[in-house]
Amino acid sequence: MDPLPEQNPYPDDPELERRLAYEFEEIGPDRFRVGPIPSGLLRLYGGMVLSQSLAAARLTVPLDKVTHSLHAYFLQPGLTDRPVEFAVTRESDGRTFANRTVRMTQEGAPIVNLMASFKAPEPSGRHAFAMPDVPPPEGLTSLAELVAAYGDRLPERHRPFWRRAQQVDWRPIGFFPFDERKIRPAARNFWFRFNGMVGGPLDVHQRLLAYASDLHIFHTALGPLGIGWANDFLQSSSLDHAIWFHDEFRVDEWMLYALDSPAATDALALGRGNVFRRDGTLVATVSQQGLARMLEEKREGKL
Repeated sequence: MDPLPEQNPYPDDPELERRLAYEFEEIGPDRFRVGPIPSGLLRLYGGMVLSQSLAAARLTVPLDKVTHSLHAYFLQPGLTDRPVEFAVTRESDGRTFANRTVRMTQEGAPIVNLMASFKAPEPSGRHAFAMPDVPPPEGLTSLAELVAAYGDRLPERHRPFWRRAQQVDWRPIGFFPFDERKIRPAARNFWFRFNGMVGGPLDVHQRLLAYASDLHIFHTALGPLGIGWANDFLQSSSLDHAIWFHDEFRVDEWMLYALDSPAATDALALGRGNVFRRDGTLVATVSQQGLARMLEEKREGKL
C-alpha cells in the first residue's frame, strides 16, 4: 500500500484541518477511520463526505493512475462529533484502469456509497464545450459579503453553514437568490477558488474540487420552480453526485462553475455543472440530483 501523503496544516480552516491529507487511521486491510473534524455544523457537509471517500479510495490505487470519475449515493446524514469509517473494495486493477468501491459508515450506519475509477494517462484526440462569456471575478461581490448583507433574514437553521468561515471564495455572476420566489432561469455561473495556496499533486486538487462541487449545483434547479433555497418550508437533501474529470487544474486558481438544470419533477431536481479553468479549458463535469419538497408546515424526520 502506498504511504499516506505528507500532511500540511491549515489551522484557520473550519472543516479541513488538513488540505493535503485527512488524518486516516488504518484499522485493517483497506479499512480506515477519520476522527471528528470540528466545523460548527451538526451534520456532515456532503462535499466533505465526497472528498473524504475519494481520498480513502486514492490510498489504495497506484500513483500512476489518476481519478477520472466518481459516482456517489448519499444514504443518510452523518454527525460531525463522531468518527467515520471507510471500507474500500478493490473491484478491479488493470493495466489502464482501476476501480474502487467505498462504503462510508458512522457507528455502523451507512453514510455514502461511492464508486471511483482511475486511469493511466494516454495521448488522444480531444474536444470540449467552450466556456461561457462572463465577466471576470475581479470586482464581483463575494458570496460571504452577500450572506453578511442578507443578515438575520436568513433562517436560523441555515446560519451555521453559511455564516461560518469559508474555505472557498465564491463569486456569483448576476443575481444570487436567497428566499427568492420569482421564476428564475435554470442556469447560473460562479467563479470560485480556495483561499490561500494549495500544494500537492493533482489528486489533492481533485478531492478539493469534489468538496466544492456539492455547493450551488442543486440550488440551480430551484429557480424555475420559484423556490429559494433559504425558504423555511423547503425540505431539501442531496441524493446522488457524479463527477467526470477531463483535465488538470488547481483549486487555488480561479475557475468557473457553469450550472444548469435540465429537469425537476416528483419533488426531485437535477443539477449539472461544467468547471472551466480561467483559460477556458473544461476540466470537470458534475451532476447531482436532490430532494426538493415543499412542506405545508415545518417538520422533522427522515426523508
